Amino acid sequence: MNRLYGVMMVLLSVMIVGCSKSDIPVEKMEVADGSVEFTKKIDSIEEEPELWPEAFQKSMESFDFPASLTEAENTPKGIWWEKIEHDHLTEGEQAAAVETLQTVIKGDDSNSEKSDQIKRFISETYFPALPPMSTFTPRGKINLEAVESSSNIKLNGRELKENINIAIILDASGSMKNVQDGKTLMDIAKESIEDFASNLPDKAKVSLTIYGHKGTGSDADKQLSCGGIEEIYPLSSYDAGLFAAELESIVPSGWTSMAASLTQVGEKLASENSAESTNVIYLVSDGKETCDGNPVEAAKQLKESNIDPIINVIGLAVQSEDANELQRIAESAEGRYIHVKNQQELDQEFQESNNTIQQWINWHRQNTDEAINQLMEDKQRLMDLNEQTVDRLMLFLRHAKQTLMDLNKTQQLNQEVYNIVFEDLESFYNTMYKEKAELYTEKFKIIEETYTSTKSEIDETYKENFQ
Repeated sequence: MNRLYGVMMVLLSVMIVGCSKSDIPVEKMEVADGSVEFTKKIDSIEEEPELWPEAFQKSMESFDFPASLTEAENTPKGIWWEKIEHDHLTEGEQAAAVETLQTVIKGDDSNSEKSDQIKRFISETYFPALPPMSTFTPRGKINLEAVESSSNIKLNGRELKENINIAIILDASGSMKNVQDGKTLMDIAKESIEDFASNLPDKAKVSLTIYGHKGTGSDADKQLSCGGIEEIYPLSSYDAGLFAAELESIVPSGWTSMAASLTQVGEKLASENSAESTNVIYLVSDGKETCDGNPVEAAKQLKESNIDPIINVIGLAVQSEDANELQRIAESAEGRYIHVKNQQELDQEFQESNNTIQQWINWHRQNTDEAINQLMEDKQRLMDLNEQTVDRLMLFLRHAKQTLMDLNKTQQLNQEVYNIVFEDLESFYNTMYKEKAELYTEKFKIIEETYTSTKSEIDETYKENFQ
């Protein structure tokens, strides 16, 4: 047994000697209770990183800092960049950098060659990882979602606003007592108007004006009835209870005063500073003017006023002669005449208009929001890149200068070499900063112009289709 143990020890000795002669570290051996155990093999020396700054290699090639921001962004970061970025560089490492440079500048190299060596060392040690400021490209115009619409509101090419005022003028003259399909024309109009108003967009305001509800249809009451024009629901957001109550109170009885009603509604809209909104007037009637007014001229004057309303005239179960007058009213204001024979057609007309209003308001808001979001995101991205570029360049410059000044304190660096390196560092920083500033201004302008162009296209598309 002792002889066998001796043979094993000899073999182990040979193995250890053999391994020690190689460049690969031996495996650690532990002997316990006469047994042999091996630990996990460690990585080879060849896989360990070289030490810095001792590993710096001199080169006789000339050296210049990057001449453009793009070149700087593509330059490999320095070995110690992350150390200085996270403030982990120790005093010992800083001192080691100076000691390495002391060795580098020894000898008979020219001042130009020495300055190149120092700059190369500074670059390979501290150069920053710059963000892609030069290659950042602001996004172009957003893709506007295609919307197809058969709108029943005609706007004739003027700029539209997101806020909409809907002014409804309802005929409450005696003829609205006429019955169709078991309902009076007034009841049909009330139900359709209430349904229309209740489905208007949140931002829309609505008003309700009536005429012909005072007096009777007799000649004796003509003046009273024709002058009895009343805004029973002032322009405001829709309130279901109040609106329904005002509608319920209407009792048809008198004469038809469309001209004066159009004029009064126009004055009300003007007093609300509604020139800042899109104004739509719906005139609902079953007949022609009977109060000696000229509704065709009144509608034309309204169209030419500052409030520039869209006047749509709805003829409810009217005779052909009366329909011709209602159509002329709409045409004089470049609006639209809609002839409806019954409640179903009236409901359909109001529903189509409501759908169109909501559809285009939503489209306008959605795409405007998207354009604004892109504007803010691109601006923020550009500002972040700008800030990161400046911060990292300044951090590099500060550490590079500090190393240069520490080297100068050793009194082994002549003034000319010091000046060359110092001035080149300053020149590099100033060149990068100037180009960065120009790029920032240029790209910021592109972002602003893209938003303006996109918003203009959104508004123009909204204008062209909301009709």
